Amino acid sequence: MDNSEWFDVVDALDLPIGRERREVVHARELFHRAIHVFVLDAAGRMLVQKRSMLKDSAGGLWCSSCSGHLDAGEDYLGAAVRELKEELGLDITPKNLTQILSVSPCMDTGWEFCRLFFLQDDGPYVFEPSEITELRSLALNELDEWVASGFDEFSLSFLHLYRMARLCSFLR
Repeated sequence: MDNSEWFDVVDALDLPIGRERREVVHARELFHRAIHVFVLDAAGRMLVQKRSMLKDSAGGLWCSSCSGHLDAGEDYLGAAVRELKEELGLDITPKNLTQILSVSPCMDTGWEFCRLFFLQDDGPYVFEPSEITELRSLALNELDEWVASGFDEFSLSFLHLYRMARLCSFLR
């Protein structure tokens, strides 16, 4: 049995042109799809996660509250709901998510079309240590300072999306 993850390979317009295994998509830098979710609590503090060293990309780096690839045939919103359950133990309905950005692939996103969603949630959060080693909840000004001084502690995709969200005033 093949336990590989399969992704839709997409063209420059984000239209599916085929399917391929995860390792092939990443090795060939093919366009594919991912989601990120910024989870903020009622006080406006943003949750960030430290990725496990076992991850095949950005291991040991801080990242979005939740992120992941779309499985072949999956839509962005469905992937966000699934990843929130898998990564943070959150059972939410799609209506609780707000899409705030749609980003084209580039080197910083790992050649992924990314959709960034916002979720207000106060937890509790339950995470799998093989995926995530630590969670932190920070005020946006604290996160801004950390990003400015310790940018090498964050995944490139998170930095790209966070800066865009801040520039577009989606995060206040």
